[in-house]
Amino acid sequence: MKSYLISGVLALCIGIVSQGGAQVLEGPKGPVEFVGLEKWTASELFKAIQEQDPDKPFHACAAVMIRSLEFPDAAAFVYMTDENDWSKGFYTVVVGVEDSAAVRYRTPGTETVELPESWKQLRSIAEQDFVTVNTVVYISHLHDGDDRTEKLSELAEYFGANPENSDKVVKVLDSIAENLDHDLALEVLAKDESWSARLVALIVLGYFPEIDASWHGVADSLIDQAQQVRDMASKLIVGLTQTEREDPVRWSKARETLLALLGGTYAFAFNDILKALVATKVDPRFGTQLVQEKPELLLAYAGAHHEKFRKAALDFLVAVSGKDFGTDVEAWKAWIEESETAR
Repeated sequence: MKSYLISGVLALCIGIVSQGGAQVLEGPKGPVEFVGLEKWTASELFKAIQEQDPDKPFHACAAVMIRSLEFPDAAAFVYMTDENDWSKGFYTVVVGVEDSAAVRYRTPGTETVELPESWKQLRSIAEQDFVTVNTVVYISHLHDGDDRTEKLSELAEYFGANPENSDKVVKVLDSIAENLDHDLALEVLAKDESWSARLVALIVLGYFPEIDASWHGVADSLIDQAQQVRDMASKLIVGLTQTEREDPVRWSKARETLLALLGGTYAFAFNDILKALVATKVDPRFGTQLVQEKPELLLAYAGAHHEKFRKAALDFLVAVSGKDFGTDVEAWKAWIEESETAR
């Protein structure tokens, strides 16, 4: 994974480098950049996280922020400062979402929808070994060839999946591929109370990148209350983004979900959904409306120091605006104000 160092000298714990709301401190394993903070300062949050759980690696701080510091949502991303030598340290970007009104997870259904036998098999495996199912499904979207079955199990094991269960998952996925039902998958996502049933339905949607509702369903699952479903959705949105779909996705039916994501709901997926919107040629007018309604976190990402981290936000702004102000957050704010006036 390639990463980039900011120019200039990074601040030590007694000092802060600030740009467009982003704040950078020197952390225990390298620079730590804080993005999206409103009431908290970087130094206050840095100290509070360390006081709450001094032994936990700093890149795992999102859980501490939500559990102990009452952040509505949070995320942390780690980049190697030297792609050829991990021992040289890491660059960590911490996202803090402080607006509780902007964080809106979906309320799950209350029904039990009858599933085909192959779906039930995968649901059962997921309940026992979610990591293996999650890993195999993700890799299956990145590797497609004659040696697919062999490679899936091999790669999944490399990424920590259980070898025995990997083989089972691959076989069940092949069986599911012969018994696909898009309408049933959408029904399960909307109505079923079981996270594992929704997980399987989500996986089924991944077989239908040509249907707009599949993209909407995956986006909806990014704000599912079950962590397992969100994790799977984040893998699928990445996989779907790499499919060769030529027609634009019409995203208007997913408006409320997209607003929730842009507001900071499941901040781990913020950049992934932006990449998906750009890759699927989101309608610029609709995209601009999203920006007008939820600009704060988007601008915070766009003004971040870390080049790879901020890229998705900048690409999205350029795609919907037809302009390119780079990391000039004030120029982007001015464009948003102008676009609101012209509306």
